Amino acid sequence: MEWKNLIKPVGRWCGRVGLKLLVLMVYIIPLKWIDGLSRLLGDLAYILVRRHRVQTIRNLRLVYGNEKSLAEIRSMARQVFRYGMRCMAELAYYYSHNQISRAADLINEVEGEEYLKEATKQKKGVIGLGAHIGNFMVLGPKLSSLGYPNTAIMRQMRDAKLELTFKKVREEMGQNYISKLPTSRSVREALRWLKDGKTLMLYIDQRSGQGVEVDFLGIPTLTATGAAVFALKTGAPVLPIFNIRGDDGVYKLIIDRPVEIERTGDFERDVRSNTARFTKVIEGYVQKYPTQWFWLHRRWKGKELILD
Repeated sequence: MEWKNLIKPVGRWCGRVGLKLLVLMVYIIPLKWIDGLSRLLGDLAYILVRRHRVQTIRNLRLVYGNEKSLAEIRSMARQVFRYGMRCMAELAYYYSHNQISRAADLINEVEGEEYLKEATKQKKGVIGLGAHIGNFMVLGPKLSSLGYPNTAIMRQMRDAKLELTFKKVREEMGQNYISKLPTSRSVREALRWLKDGKTLMLYIDQRSGQGVEVDFLGIPTLTATGAAVFALKTGAPVLPIFNIRGDDGVYKLIIDRPVEIERTGDFERDVRSNTARFTKVIEGYVQKYPTQWFWLHRRWKGKELILD
């Protein structure tokens, strides 16, 4: 029992040390070398961090197990680790050179800004439907640089020391955020943000124990309902907003057309149906860019792996 109690603290210490080493490494190498370094460190993390490797492979098998071989799934998992490391290395590079406020410059193209302009004119605020895909950490600062004030509801990290580091990074990048807890306060702040006509980013692609069960990538799973509740209560339009890295290495901020909101008068039904609609939109992006999504999360907790 004593040994088990040491696992988490030691793991968190290793994570903090690893982050410091990453910052040091990207400080002493040219920016053009980051891709190669990310591949190397991603492969190393894939080998060493067993818990996340196993979870990633399990998630991929749940979704693709009947159409891809185990070798193909392991290859995808390795790419997920490499991509995640790439995102961290990019931020670490700017941070190590005291240029973290310029991290939004990683995004070179913007697509669909006209949808956000039109939605903003309604003066009801805008709900940005987001996901942990692409380098999502620079999405908010990029929107701000384009003239769209925004915030996001975020859950604090379990490692308090690492949370302080990322809090500093977010603040220096210009990323506004609302702490998820306490819930009553976060809801009040979110509503005030929408009332002021600004953009509220909500990332609903991770499992929520207090959500509703809807299909995601063909598997029913609990999903956060915040986006649906805020949309129904405020009338704010919901726009999918993602930051995706193209094959050419260029990041593109993609702002999609507003999602049509279903209103039947049955609030609980509408929350479920609209949550399913939003999840379907996110699903489409994950299917298109599968190795850029955060597969390490226990999205389908408790779901049995059944292969034909």
